[in-house]
Amino acid sequence: MAEKNLVFDFFNLSNKDAAIKKASRYFLRAGATVASVDVLPTVKRLAGVEYREVQFGFADSQTVLVGVTATGDVGQVKLNSKALPIKAQDDHVAAISEIVGAMDRGRKRFQAALTRVKVALPPSIRTAAPKIEQELRERIAVVDEAIEGAKQRVVVLEAQVAQAA
Repeated sequence: MAEKNLVFDFFNLSNKDAAIKKASRYFLRAGATVASVDVLPTVKRLAGVEYREVQFGFADSQTVLVGVTATGDVGQVKLNSKALPIKAQDDHVAAISEIVGAMDRGRKRFQAALTRVKVALPPSIRTAAPKIEQELRERIAVVDEAIEGAKQRVVVLEAQVAQAA
């Protein structure tokens, strides 16, 4: 009989952990493609319980954050930074199916929220617009000076014509 529960190695937790690889396979079987797995190096403490976080990133940009306790059990699951209560806590395969179901149900809302997020361009990306604008302003100033010079010349010529007549 296949093992249904995953036991994580809390003290040697890495991307190469057997439980993380199994979890990735279970996610794939449930219909979610795991694009990345990150093990956060810090140990956190919540209500006196120490835990480490494993983040699964999926092809549709959704993330699942799993809090692994010191005993190797899953203590907390967050889907897109929101706590997700799991009904099948004793059967990790069923729990992963639950998580994938929640991802499928919230996918449309999540994608809509992603489209509303405004991303600022990094300062290293620059456009030529300010330089072009400055150059055009300089050209306009030169043309305005030429027009003023021509108007003054017209006034002088009109005065000469008036004196000659």
